[in-house]
Amino acid sequence: MNSLLKMLPAMIRLSGDNEEVREQAVFAAWKAVTNYKLAQACAPFRLYRKTLVVATKDLTWKTQMERESPGWLFKLNSMLGAPLVTFIEFRVDPHHVEQSRPQEDHGFEFYHTEEITNELAVAAAKIQDEGLRNTFLRAAAKCLERKETSK
Repeated sequence: MNSLLKMLPAMIRLSGDNEEVREQAVFAAWKAVTNYKLAQACAPFRLYRKTLVVATKDLTWKTQMERESPGWLFKLNSMLGAPLVTFIEFRVDPHHVEQSRPQEDHGFEFYHTEEITNELAVAAAKIQDEGLRNTFLRAAAKCLERKETSK
């Protein structure tokens, strides 16, 4: 992923500074310089000329992000290799933020459920954190699957 991000300046130049390519590059850079918690509260909405419009889930996030705006500008433009964004406008738009949130993948299909239920149910039940418990069960299922295919 990092090597693709390093190619953003070249991709923008090769596109002839196409507006849509520039916007998508800025969105990719935004996602790269922000963290998971921020992605749950803010999402890029539009690049208009050199103004990046970012939706926030509420007024508290909007206020906080406006205070940190100079730092975000520096990080974005550093990643893009050019001053493509000169201002970030934050707007409260919880609907856009919700639609833009990274979707968690819960589509893992468990095989060997009988073995998991019999052998690992007690161990898994001791894990309080649901995410960690699911990771444990996925790892156990994958291990059982590998054992099955190596026979």
